[in-house]
Amino acid sequence: MRNIRNIILISIFVVGFANAQDNPKTVEYSELLKLKVDENRFTFGWLDNVFSGIPCFRDYTKSDIQTELVDPKTDSIIYTSSEPKRNGLIIIPNEIKIDRKSKTFKINGKVTGGWESVIPTEFEIYIGHRNDTISNTTLSPNLHGDIYFNGQKVDSTIVINTVPAFYMNDLQKFEVYRGKKNLENSKHKEMLFEINGIIDEKSILVFGLSSRYAEIFEIGKLLTE
Repeated sequence: MRNIRNIILISIFVVGFANAQDNPKTVEYSELLKLKVDENRFTFGWLDNVFSGIPCFRDYTKSDIQTELVDPKTDSIIYTSSEPKRNGLIIIPNEIKIDRKSKTFKINGKVTGGWESVIPTEFEIYIGHRNDTISNTTLSPNLHGDIYFNGQKVDSTIVINTVPAFYMNDLQKFEVYRGKKNLENSKHKEMLFEINGIIDEKSILVFGLSSRYAEIFEIGKLLTE
């Protein structure tokens, strides 16, 4: 009888200890929004090129550089380029949880703001560390016509500006997948995500997509707040 009682007590202790080790807290979306930074500033790219595998986000919002593409046969301007107006991504979470003991962060929901025919693999979602830097803006010759910058023809690749940027390391990458429901007024399915990662006090969460402003959250602060 004593042995049975000891087994029961040990079982209760083990279950209680396990529950104490895994005690996630629900985070309201309003709390996460307080950790959102650099809204409508940075767009997704790569640090050197796509083969580097290192995501880099650049801020072109203060850049007003214009270039001209000229048809060499007619000496007429085909078009004048400038930084296009961009839209921002929007995430709509279903659930957000943080476990401060295990430093586990979980969030799932859907992401909107892409073009109608965007596919899941075009989205880039990362948890990692932010490294602020600057990035060169370069201009190269074009096969479809002559490129002019400041009235001078561009015959080779040149650096025309530098912009604020940051790249990420200590990466955890997450995927977007298609849901079962259609987007409103569309034949295309909604885009869903499910994130489960280990974070520290310096961690950020970034949702990126080409030609869209990134969503950036300093989720590491959830461990100390």
